[in-house]
Amino acid sequence: MKPYKDFAPTGFDRKGLNGEREGISEYGVLLAQNRDSDALERSNFRAALARLGGESENVQVHRFGHWAVGWFEIIVVKEGTEEYEKAEEIEGKLENYPVLDEEDFSRLEWEENTDAGMVCDERTGEWKYPEEEIET
Repeated sequence: MKPYKDFAPTGFDRKGLNGEREGISEYGVLLAQNRDSDALERSNFRAALARLGGESENVQVHRFGHWAVGWFEIIVVKEGTEEYEKAEEIEGKLENYPVLDEEDFSRLEWEENTDAGMVCDERTGEWKYPEEEIET
């Protein structure tokens, strides 16, 4: 994991902004999400936080306003803790397969698409709007 002091949400931002003041410069940054995150990013963020036991002294979610994406959140984990070891395991799992929780990811995709008025073609698995012809 990258230490917060080396983290910047974009190449235009300063690394480790306010890390000293917040006492998180040496914490590792596990995951981030922002206003424009897709279902996979949001699902992985939720699943990782749950696997780490939620927010605690060693696991924190920091929220920031941002000029480009409106806002973003990061999960930071204190180095040298049991939670840090779990976070490294999570990071390793994501290197091998991009989804931490298939059920949560599927539910988020379903909600996003059905909220948009789309229906799923059971044969092809494609999401389409009702006026589009669905193959039977």
